[in-house]
Amino acid sequence: MKTNLLITAIAFFFFSSFTLSAQEKNNKELTTVKFTTSIDCQNCVNTIMKNVPYEKGVKDVKCDLPTKEVTVQYQRDKNNNESLKRSIEKLGYTAKEVTEKKKESVAPQGNRP
Repeated sequence: MKTNLLITAIAFFFFSSFTLSAQEKNNKELTTVKFTTSIDCQNCVNTIMKNVPYEKGVKDVKCDLPTKEVTVQYQRDKNNNESLKRSIEKLGYTAKEVTEKKKESVAPQGNRP
């Protein structure tokens, strides 16, 4: 009886440690970068959508034709913003990284005497 309990505890320990290591591999840190580009038609979008997803570490690519923006989600340990920018430029488009600007809240000023 004690032997069965010991074997079960050991098996549970190995199984749980295997599961945790598998989860760590799947939880790679993802980063998102946005570029303004010179795309101006659906053909340009198709070109980017057919090529950029095959760059190393890229998990998702979205093109917004009206705003001419390309958003790329990728694994930070496998790629970087500069490399993704070059991959878009290799396709013949300009690419400039969009940096988010913080909006400053300004308190409304009342009538001063």
